[in-house]
Amino acid sequence: MTAASRLLALGAGAACYALALPPFDIWPLAWVALVPLLDIAGAASPRAAFGWGAAAGFVTSWTVTWWLAQAISSYFAANIALGAAATCAAYVLAVSSTFGAFAWLVATAGRVLPRPARSFAAAALWVGCEFVRARVLADPWALLGYTQYRVVPLIQIASLTGVYGVSFVVALGNAALAEMTAAGGSVGERLRAVLAPLATVLAVALAGAGTLHGATPPARALPAAIVQTNVPPAYRWDRRYAERQLAAALRLTNEALRDDPGLVVWPENALSLYLDQEPLLLASLRELARERGTDLVLGGPRHAEGRTYNSAYVLDGRDGSLHVYDKQRLVPAAEAPIVPVGPTERDESPRSFTPGRLAGLVRARTALGVSICHEILYPETVHPAVADGAEVLVNIANDGWLDGGYGVASRQHFAMAVLRAVEARRYLVRAATTGVSGIVDPWGRVLAASAPGVAGVITAPVDARRGTTPYVRFGDWFAVACLLCVPALALAARRPAHRSSRVAVPAPTTG
Repeated sequence: MTAASRLLALGAGAACYALALPPFDIWPLAWVALVPLLDIAGAASPRAAFGWGAAAGFVTSWTVTWWLAQAISSYFAANIALGAAATCAAYVLAVSSTFGAFAWLVATAGRVLPRPARSFAAAALWVGCEFVRARVLADPWALLGYTQYRVVPLIQIASLTGVYGVSFVVALGNAALAEMTAAGGSVGERLRAVLAPLATVLAVALAGAGTLHGATPPARALPAAIVQTNVPPAYRWDRRYAERQLAAALRLTNEALRDDPGLVVWPENALSLYLDQEPLLLASLRELARERGTDLVLGGPRHAEGRTYNSAYVLDGRDGSLHVYDKQRLVPAAEAPIVPVGPTERDESPRSFTPGRLAGLVRARTALGVSICHEILYPETVHPAVADGAEVLVNIANDGWLDGGYGVASRQHFAMAVLRAVEARRYLVRAATTGVSGIVDPWGRVLAASAPGVAGVITAPVDARRGTTPYVRFGDWFAVACLLCVPALALAARRPAHRSSRVAVPAPTTG
């Protein structure tokens, strides 16, 4: 196999990965996306496999998130070449490194493990590398398991393992196919090598289908409404822009109130004003919440003790009281300064924020687990609120910076949010300024959703649920177990070399 043919194969795998994700949603392609890399790594030395894996990660990054360079240049008002350079650096650091490590480990495993164990080892190693990428390198975007967000029976395993369990099953399927096409061994040996992996995939899907059979509609329906204003983001906020946003939100809220909702959610930065500095507006919103018995959630900046926060304000539907959640996980460089700064004066158009310190539990009329924008990608940020008693998940976002009108990033973002609902067995209400907004049930079924680039109201009944899943209770135990396969593989790789060195010593001869 020539270098050119290997690059073509890796390009095909990257294309399959991208097409399995939104906006294409051809999810079966995810089950073959890793096969070219597995084939190449299985036939190469570990060092060469790392290089091919790094190349695969770089190409896959561009096929999946080609819009990122434009988003960076738009947000920072920079040249597109600088945006592309920053994007390349991020891809090399987070994705090329982990894809390369995976290929290196697969090449090593192929030399020390028997054929029946290789598929399970490859799947575990993939999850271990994804875990490092997501938790250590802070890049959980488009993990393999997210390609299956529409395959509702399969994703039920997430309540036990998180999205990593879904990634494991898909990687296992890829590894089984790679074993079928690998050189060496009889047809019978190949079939025996893939029998257990395929049985595992089938068992997970059937167990998920059984879970869905017991899923029931809301017992105590709470009508929820999302206001999607579709006001494009502005590089600099001013009073005119703030009033435009507010007018759009209020107009749509009046429309939403016709259905007498118990929860109304506006997007992130629906207010580009400091609500505590707008007494008339605050009083009006308090009265609206109290009179209609509606919890109202909206996003806006907050300034306190010389610090500016990206916040979610919650007006309690019982008495109009105000609760606040401050975003904990800020976007590096975009929201959080690279070098921390001390207390500052209030800025009418803030660009740097201070991270919040408290979990997103807000006990209003309904106990809400609130997160802001890309925090929904991090279960470790979202689920502590559930463990503390949150009954409904609420995510407010502003994806307008990401897409540039393409609608790709916002659809990918929403798809990943779906898994948080399954992991916690909670209804998820997500309001995004320009879309995608939607309501997801605890089994990952999308009850209502908007398209990107439109203004409107979305409504659906939700239920205030209690209890915790194994994943919320025990966290990433499964991914950590997969990560422990790396040192186990290293030990296995040392043993044959040790034995062969002893055999090589000649026995003493006599007379």
